[in-house]
Parts: sequence; structure tokens; C-alpha cells
Amino acid sequence: MDVNKTETLKRIISEGSSYQSLFFNHPDAIYVMDIHGNYIDANPSVERISGYTLDDLIRMNQSEICPPDSENSRKEYIKEVLAGRSVSNPITFYHKDGSLKQAEITYVPITESDEIVGIYGIAKDVTDILKVQRELKEAQEKYQVLADHAQDLITTCAKDGELLYVSPSVYTLLGYKPEEVIGKSFKDYCYPGDYPDPMDLSKIGNGCKMRVLHKKGHYIWMETLAKPVAGQPGKSVQIVSISRDITQHKDADRRLRESRQRYRSLFEHNPAAVYSLNLEGEYSAVNSKLVQMLDVPRNKLIGKSFLSNLDKCEVQHGQTNFDKVKQGDPQYYETRIVNSRGRKIEVSVTNVPIIVDKEVVGVYGIVSDITERKEYTERIQELSKQHELILNTVTEGIYGLDADGITMFMNPAAASMFGYEAKEFIGKNSHPIIHHTRADGSHLPQEECPIHMTVLDGQRRSIKEDIFWRKDGSSFLVQYQVTPIIEQGQIQGAVVVFNDVTGEREIVRAKETAELAAQAKSEFLSMVSHEIRTPMNGIVGMTELLIGTDLSEEQREYAEIIRDSGDALLNILNDILDFSKLESGKMALAYEPFALRKMLEQVAELFKPRADEKHLEIRYRLNPSIPEFMVGDAIRIRQILVNLVGNALKFTDQGSIDVNVDIIKGRKPEDSVLDFAVQDTGIGIPADKLDQLFQSFSQLHPVINRKYGGTGLGLVISKRLVEIMGGSISVESIEGEGSTFRFAVPAASVDASAEQTASQFHHDRTRQSDKVAMRILVAEDHPVNRKILREYLEKLGYQADVCTNGVEAIDAISQNAYDIVLMDIHMPVMDGLKATDLLHRLIPQDRIPPIIAVTGNAKREDKEACLEIGMRDFISKPVMLSELKRVLQQWGPRDEPQLAPN
Repeated sequence: MDVNKTETLKRIISEGSSYQSLFFNHPDAIYVMDIHGNYIDANPSVERISGYTLDDLIRMNQSEICPPDSENSRKEYIKEVLAGRSVSNPITFYHKDGSLKQAEITYVPITESDEIVGIYGIAKDVTDILKVQRELKEAQEKYQVLADHAQDLITTCAKDGELLYVSPSVYTLLGYKPEEVIGKSFKDYCYPGDYPDPMDLSKIGNGCKMRVLHKKGHYIWMETLAKPVAGQPGKSVQIVSISRDITQHKDADRRLRESRQRYRSLFEHNPAAVYSLNLEGEYSAVNSKLVQMLDVPRNKLIGKSFLSNLDKCEVQHGQTNFDKVKQGDPQYYETRIVNSRGRKIEVSVTNVPIIVDKEVVGVYGIVSDITERKEYTERIQELSKQHELILNTVTEGIYGLDADGITMFMNPAAASMFGYEAKEFIGKNSHPIIHHTRADGSHLPQEECPIHMTVLDGQRRSIKEDIFWRKDGSSFLVQYQVTPIIEQGQIQGAVVVFNDVTGEREIVRAKETAELAAQAKSEFLSMVSHEIRTPMNGIVGMTELLIGTDLSEEQREYAEIIRDSGDALLNILNDILDFSKLESGKMALAYEPFALRKMLEQVAELFKPRADEKHLEIRYRLNPSIPEFMVGDAIRIRQILVNLVGNALKFTDQGSIDVNVDIIKGRKPEDSVLDFAVQDTGIGIPADKLDQLFQSFSQLHPVINRKYGGTGLGLVISKRLVEIMGGSISVESIEGEGSTFRFAVPAASVDASAEQTASQFHHDRTRQSDKVAMRILVAEDHPVNRKILREYLEKLGYQADVCTNGVEAIDAISQNAYDIVLMDIHMPVMDGLKATDLLHRLIPQDRIPPIIAVTGNAKREDKEACLEIGMRDFISKPVMLSELKRVLQQWGPRDEPQLAPN
């Protein structure tokens, strides 16, 4: 049966001429199989596709042509064909060269009289197609993976903008899920005005930047690249686009633009001159400040070498620095430029390399005008040098501390006093080195140190006496001042200025000792004066009384010798006391109106008896322009005249003594000067001895001393008195012919009204020329002094009551009306000063009589104390009859006294 089918099949093949033409020329492999799948016939394309000839196919086993899986599939396909169905399926077969091929086969049943007699097989080689499809699929899979995992947004849209595909990155970038936007128009998500036509977008080679709406409502800058691609079957061209988030890039770009703008603003408006140079040193850019500084237009500077603007002596320096900066080393230096007007400008230059891709492509420079700064710095340096010179020159020790008490500087004087080199001291805490111990040897804690306290609280301190310590362990007395260093309200440290006062303290102690000694001497002299004057009062007074009695010539001669000796002793005592006061600086002056003519009369009258004895004439002459009254210290002027006239009388044996007075008037009355000259015709003074005249205790020759006597203090005292009155004294002398002593002292002139007042004053004080009855009280504790006063008063025609102390004086004055009281200062129970003070306190002023001090103290301050307490005048012991007469005339009653009430 199968054999007949095969034959039938062959006949059919052979009978179909049209079939033969198609069979042999068809590009696909066409072959005929029997119902068992054996090859009966094959067209040439079979060999072309598989490499096998018909004979090869007939001869070969089917398992040699197809792999087992394909062979099994082929058998299944044959079964379906034999069942009357056509089959089209892929199959795999071995090419004759051994390679594996794929073919798309179609099996069609061949029937004869409704009976299937064979099978047509049509095979199309799809190996290459499948390969392409496989590669395409792989590519699509890769594309899908890339699209699904790409950070950029990948979309596919239709020409009208409908989104067909959106990659998952849309969620990360824009906050949407892909399904939320697929099917919607891309335009709906673009910022108005940014959306381009999709086809136009695909033609923009560099892409398009647009803002896309984020799901949260803000816009994201994206850059999109698009390409048209063929659509799916039945669909038109599609647009595939890739969009990248460039928001940060945009921000960076904005910041870059801002930075460039800032750079341009900084470059152009910089207060310093700014420029850039190429590697040849030529200006490639300059700002307006450099244009102004060089006074050269910008267009003329561009392309010009910077060296052309340097001072000639600075060109090599500038080139050297430029060469270094071209090597990548920034340079900072100072130089000098010259502008177009020839003005030289001191500048500081900063040059830094411009580096691109690790290569220097130019130089950036900044130039600042430092002319004023350099001048200021030079001035500061000069001042600093001067200050350092001053600091190093001053004798005071100076050192500075910081806020921690560490020494910052020390001048040479301080280092010398401490015995350190300055470098040994600087950088160390000063307290434990120089101020660690008190004068008593106890430790001085730093917190109690005045210097440390000033560093802490900022208070300035002056210490009169303290102890500093030297390097060798010895100490010295210092006086120091510590001043805080304060800057912007903060304590930065302190400066200590000190002096070694060890020597000064010794001098002060010596001075104090000397002052104590001088005070003791003064008190001693005062006491001696009082104690000597008391017995002197007895000697002089009794001698005066004795001479007033009836005496023989011999007795009178003896009494006069006693009187003269007493006078000489009294003069010596007065000279010593005056010299002592002048030496101690305690000589006080009292300025009051005085009658100069009256003074000269008194001096002449004083020396007239002695002059008469030597047959000498004492003459005086006043310039008529001298006012009747002058203002000055009359007592001291009289003392000087007495000294000079006394000396002239002493050393002159024949001739005369002349006293001449002139006045030098100033612009003001108080500027007048009285010029005195005392001229004698005595022995004169050798020229080589003139310089010894005004020295203490100096006499020209022992023979002269023995002949004329004296202490040698008279001229010294006169010179000192003239000098403290603001005048001068001099001498002119010719040995054997005589001498002229001149002295000039300031004395104020008295105007007319004052002169009248002074004249009245003088008249009032001298009005008593005749004896007036008066009641007198003598308060004196020493019996000799009491007797002398009473005897003197009796000789003058007065009787006196007596008492021996201040208490008795107060009691007597309280109960009696006295016209005048002679009050001794030093009395037992109560002295005269205390008694006078109590009288003024206890008794009405109109009942207190004039109280005259009788004192053995010749010091002016003692006399002033008497006047201040309420006494009217004073007389010194020993009491002279003339002085007693004077005070009685001056202070006695004007009219006849009334009798005291019973």
C-alpha cells in the first residue's frame, strides 16, 4: 500500500510541468517526502540552504539532519499533516558544514483521490532573521533595563506630545509614578513658553533646556535630547527623548555668573589697582584704579609691559619677581612706580599665578599705594628710635609687664640697677626675681604686690618707699609708680618706673638730722639768749644807773669800761643770733612804712659820741626826690647801716664818714630801689683781701683783729640781709685811702595819700615829747630786772607797781586802771603771753591798757607772737633807758591821765 502511494507520488511529480518550473526556481527549499518522512525529491534551493544534495538526503538518516528535539518535533508535525492538516513551525537542522541552522518549515499534505500520498515541505532559512531578532530582543531588553534604571528621564511620545512611555526615574526626578503621566501630553508638565514642538525638538542637535513641573508644585530645570524613531506597526513616527535634571547645573551656572559679576565688580571697583598680565608681562586687563594711578588711558596700557611703569632702579627687581611668579610661586614685594607725570609712588605688589589645567597661563596682580604708609612708618620708626633712645637714656628704671606679669621690656637703667642683663629678665615673671621679700625679711605674696594688683585691677599706684632685690641678693630702697597698659578697655599689662632712693633717703635722714640739730641749736641759742640777756640786763642796767650817780673820775672810768664791755658783749650776742637765723633760713622780713631821714638821723646820733671821741664827722645826704616815707623792712635796713657805719667808724682815725642815699624809680611805685653808699677815709682794704670780706668769721689780719676787735660776722650778716631782701652789696677800696660800701635794696614808694597817713601814724607814735603822768605796772619775776625797771622809771619820774607772775598781773589789771604795763614773757605760774590772752578774753577792750612785752628773746618770730596775742610793742633785754623812754612816749596817755577811782 505504501509502495503504491510512493509511486503515485512520483507520478504526480513527473506529470506536473507547471509544478516543475515552480519547484526548480523557487528561492525557498521545496522538497517532497513520503508519508514516512523520507525524501523523494528536492529542488536546488535545498542544497543551497542545507548543503545537502537530494542523494545525500535520500541516503542519510533523519537523525543526522536534525537534532533530537527537532527531529521529534518534525515527526509530530508529519503526524499532524497525515491527519490532513497543514503545519508551519520553526525547526533546527544541521548544515552539511556542521553548523546549526534555523528554518521556518511548512508541511502540506499531497492527496490523491482523497488519500494522502505524500508531504510537500517548504523550508525558509531564517537563521539570520532569528539572529537579528534575537539581537534586537537582547538590545530591547538592555534598553529596557537601561530605561528602567537610568537616572535620566527617558520618554517616548507621539508627534502630538502624548507620552507613550515614561521611565521609572520620573518618580525620582519629578515625583510622579510612570502610570500617572503615560497617556498625558508632555506639554501639560512644561513651564509656559518652554515647551517646544516634539519634531522641532528632535531637530535641535544640542538639545533644549526647559522647566518641568514637579509633583510638589515647583519647577525643575531639565535638558532634553530627542530623536525620531519608527513607530510600532500601524503607528506613525515616535519621538524618544532623554531628559536630565540640570537644576544644580543651572544654580551653578547662576552662581558662576554671579561670581564672574562679583569678580568683575571686585576687579573694576577694587580700591587697589588690579591687573592681569600674560606670560610676556604685558597687561591683558586693568581696572580704573590702575589707570588713575598711572595716569595712562586703559587702551594704551593693554599690551604694554608692566616693567615700563617701574622706576628704573626697580626694573631688575620687578623682572626677578615676575620670573618667580611664572614658575607658580606667588610673590609679595614693595617697589616704586612712576606715573605719566613723573610722580614716584611707593607701592606694595601682590602677584599670583593664573593656573589652568595645572599650567600657568598668566599673572594676576594687585598694587596698593603705600606712599603715605611708608612715610608714616618712617615717622613711626623715627619716633620709635627716639623713644628707644629716650628710654635707654633716662636714669629712671623702666620695665613693662604683660597681663600675666611676664616682663616684656626693660631699659638699661633698670637692668643696671637690678644687676641683670635685659635679656636675662625679659620673658620671666618679675615678682619672684625682684620683689619677693619685704624690708623686714618676710615673704611678700604676689597677690599683695602693688605691681601685680595694678595688672589685675588697672588702678595706677605710686609707692613712696619699697624694697627691690638685685641679682647678687642685695636690696635697695626704691620709689616707684606702676601704670596700667589699657587698650580698647582691656588691661594688657603695666609699666613700672622706679628710682633708687637709697642715697636720697640717706640725704633725707641727714637733712632731718640736720634740721633737728638746727632746731636744737635754735632752741639752745634762744635759751642762751634769754639766760644771757637776763644777767646782761642787770650788768648794763646797773652800770647805767651807777654812772648816773655821783662818782669820782676813777670810779666813772671803771663804770664806763663796764658799760662799754657790756655793749660789746651784747653786739656779739646779737651778731651770733642773727647769723644763726640767717644760716637756718628763718630770718623773716617785715615791710612797713618808715621815715628814711629819721632813720639816718638815729644812726648818726647813735655813733656821734664815738665819732666825737675820734674827732670824726658823720654826715648823711638824701636825694631830694626820695619820698619822706618808704615801704620796706626798716629794722633790717637800719641794721645794715649800723654795721657798715660801725665798721667805717672802727677803721677810720681821721677824716669823715659819709652816708649817701639815692633812689632808682621804676615804672611802678613798688619797683623802686634805694641805693646806699657808706664812704670812709680809713685804712682801706688790700685788693687781694677784698674777696674775704663777706666770708663768715673772716678778718683780714690777726693784727687788725687784735687792734679793732669784732666777730667777723657783721659784713656777712649785712650781705645775707641784703640778699634776702632781693638786693646786692659791693665794696670799692684803696688801701691807705678808704673804702666805699654800697648796697641796693627794693623799697616801694608811698603815694601822697599813703604818705599823709604814714606821717600821721608816725606823728601819733612819737607825739609824747614831754613827760606825762601815768600809772605803770611792771610784771617781772627776776628781782634784778624788777629793780632796774623801777630805777629806770624813777629816773624818768615815774612810780610803778610790781608783780612777779601772770596771775598777779591779771589780778592787778582787773582791779586798777593802768596807763601802761611792762610784761615779762617768761614768768613762773603763768607767762606773759598767756596772761595777755586771758586779759583780752576777760576784760572789756576799753579797760585793757597798752601791754609792752619785755623779752630776752630777740627773734622776730617771738616778737610777732607778742603782737599777735594782743601786746602793743616790745623791748628786748637788756633794757636800754632810751628804749624804755621810747615806749612810754609812744604808748602813754595823750592827755593828762585821770586818777584811778578809789
